Amino acid sequence: MKRYLGLEDMSNVNCSNVLNIIREAGEISRKGISDESGLSWAGMTKIVNKLFEKGFLEESRSVVTNAGAGRIPNVIKICKDRNMIVGIDINREGFSGSVINLAGEVIKEYQSEIEYSNKDELLSKILSFFANIIKNHSHQKILAIGVAMQGELDVEKGISVKFPHCADWNNVPIKEILQNHFHYKVYVEHDPDCMLYSKIYKEVTDNSILFRMDRSIGMAVYLDGKILRGNGLLEVKNCIVSPRRKEGEEKKKVTIEDYISDCFREKEYHEEGMKELIPLLVNFMYNMGHIFHADRIILTGELLNHRDKFEEALLAEFAKYTADKEIKIVFMEETKRVVVGAALIAAQSAIDEIEV
Repeated sequence: MKRYLGLEDMSNVNCSNVLNIIREAGEISRKGISDESGLSWAGMTKIVNKLFEKGFLEESRSVVTNAGAGRIPNVIKICKDRNMIVGIDINREGFSGSVINLAGEVIKEYQSEIEYSNKDELLSKILSFFANIIKNHSHQKILAIGVAMQGELDVEKGISVKFPHCADWNNVPIKEILQNHFHYKVYVEHDPDCMLYSKIYKEVTDNSILFRMDRSIGMAVYLDGKILRGNGLLEVKNCIVSPRRKEGEEKKKVTIEDYISDCFREKEYHEEGMKELIPLLVNFMYNMGHIFHADRIILTGELLNHRDKFEEALLAEFAKYTADKEIKIVFMEETKRVVVGAALIAAQSAIDEIEV
């Protein structure tokens, strides 16, 4: 079965599908693109010509070791020297950024620790971080900017509803602010979605759930070939995993975020907090896995810096639920992939807007 659908109605063709085929192949002939995509020769040619016109592709003579009879076809590949994409992760622990090319290769990385006490301070630091990256790459064409945003988010409107530890950060139109300030296309996404996309964009993969665990928890779902979208749909940090305290009872932990945040005390790993978290977290993950028919659960985030202290206990607890290994646990420690995911989503979104 082909991974990509062939669409003969050119108004609905997704140009990014063709670009993904070329990216994954490294270099490929026009016939190869037509065969892999399922598009007719005319349909494929129309899309490829448009991508050439935009400067996304280049063509060269194929290097063939076993030359047979007949004409050797030229091959098409991604143009790596033009059309950069910027990916940024806006997280309460700090900012990270990457500039990548259309082949998905990281050109340069950026990092910045932050402190803020209010919206104006945080927004000023965001703009300054962006400005530095864009200044350093002013000699290159920037196709789009992708932003992975922590906290509650309205993706469709590009509004950051809430941001951790910033009380006056309410319904900030972050997409509009960045577009007006820097005059580039900006795409804002939930940070777990960006992390998940960076993991699956080159794969034909099973249904998956990703949990990003820092001092809070974020969740993304890949179901039936698509990342599940919907404002507030997967905001799981306030899910109750322990009975509410009774009136007059001393304050106690109730939500999954309460338990995860207690694994860090004054920025230090708290082993007793992790021991308390594991049975609740495993039960929570298992239930989410069944709700979304997951074949695997991907764990990532700052908490995995201490994986050696809890992995064995977590897997043993999970085995109580899935003795037949119906759901597989995968650890993903490359948290910098979130910025690559943000950039790749931005690139795909910008390319999807091309009129063929």
